[in-house]
Amino acid sequence: MNNPAVPGQTSLVALTLFLLLLIACGQSAPAVSPTQVAPSPEPATRQSDASKQSGVSNIVVIRNQGGAMEGHTPRGFQGMGTGLFTGDNLNPRFPNGDGVQIFLTFDLSAVPARKIVSVVLRSDNVSIRGMPLKDLGALRAEEIRYAKFSSALWNLDPLPGGADCEFATSPNGPFKCALAETVQRSLNDSYPLAQFRLLLDRAGDNDGNPDMVAFFIADSNTNQPGIFELEVTVEPES
Repeated sequence: MNNPAVPGQTSLVALTLFLLLLIACGQSAPAVSPTQVAPSPEPATRQSDASKQSGVSNIVVIRNQGGAMEGHTPRGFQGMGTGLFTGDNLNPRFPNGDGVQIFLTFDLSAVPARKIVSVVLRSDNVSIRGMPLKDLGALRAEEIRYAKFSSALWNLDPLPGGADCEFATSPNGPFKCALAETVQRSLNDSYPLAQFRLLLDRAGDNDGNPDMVAFFIADSNTNQPGIFELEVTVEPES
């Protein structure tokens, strides 16, 4: 026997179902964060084994070449070595009063063919022995050109009309100077290199004691890229 439906109960059930449906429809789905794609790094405008590009497009920082194109020679006789140092009394067998000089080469292929604004030759890889900058005078950089580093460069003349600058006067530095004319001249002449000789005012002081300025990263007898840098600023593109 079926029980008759109670009108009040039917209405209550219907109302309950309606409220549950209303609540369910009013809830929103949880938001899903979109996948974030990491921005790709900007490629360097110019980069090579011998140079590095700064963040500004009209500034190029070039490392010295190192290797077979660089080294030192005596100032008073023919000879050569691979280390980048200058001063006197290099070793006990070295003639008293004679000194050595440094030869550097920079590849200019990364420099845009535009007007040079400034050029700074610099190094932070310095070691001092004795008192070279007091006893032998200022350390100077002068513009030269050579096709191959060899012992024959010991008495090489500076480039006629070439640039020169005072690279250091104190053992505390700074070890840097401006040589814009050198790079501009190389670009004007379609010469692919900037080359310098570093030497002290006097070859030696005849006191029998070593007075040396050495530039190196790990081994004083090894020249390598990055011991010196040449920062070249050119006019921005119009």
